[in-house]
Amino acid sequence: MSIWRQTLVALALASTVASARITAQGVTVGGFETHGSVGLNRADYQALGLALTTLLTEQLGERGATGVVPAPAQGGRAGRVDLGAARTAATSAGAKLLVVGSLLDQYGDIQVEARLIDASTGKPITVVRADPTLVKREQLAEAIASLANQLTEQPGVGGSPRAAASGIPVPALVQFGKGPEAEAAGDRAAAQAAFRAAVRAAPGFTSATAALRRVGG
Repeated sequence: MSIWRQTLVALALASTVASARITAQGVTVGGFETHGSVGLNRADYQALGLALTTLLTEQLGERGATGVVPAPAQGGRAGRVDLGAARTAATSAGAKLLVVGSLLDQYGDIQVEARLIDASTGKPITVVRADPTLVKREQLAEAIASLANQLTEQPGVGGSPRAAASGIPVPALVQFGKGPEAEAAGDRAAAQAAFRAAVRAAPGFTSATAALRRVGG
């Protein structure tokens, strides 16, 4: 996916984050790397990465993290985050801290972590990992909530941990990630179908419901 296309996708995803606000002390989620994951096709992992980026951004906002800034563009190969592009977009938006997530999925056994990076210098600050008991693909949403809790404990991020909500089925996450991609390509009908499928797979998935409403579905 081109950097321009990634930018459009990120903007579409970011519009679902009601709590996002720009500040010089902000934090942004630059994307999720899924390279090396096996068990689903590459398009599904690409969609999962986009969905997890939005979920983590939302989770940080809900926890009161300081100045959550909508996700910047990603670049480079599918499943990878172009750190240089992510840093540039983050600092341009006013974010001081950049979060880059990573999903390693080996046929359904997962490991989820996030790197906290100084957006201006690129210097790594720390790595946080999801609760080690969350080891199955079906627990992805809970793992993201766990990451958000871990991040709130880091200096400069702020916010307070919250109890994890009920999980979101993986098919719903995949469809949720495919929606903005179709929207960015100008295919509103495909975006509506993807968001509708996400809501159908998880009726309580409020982010998908809001996205479907946004595209007129």
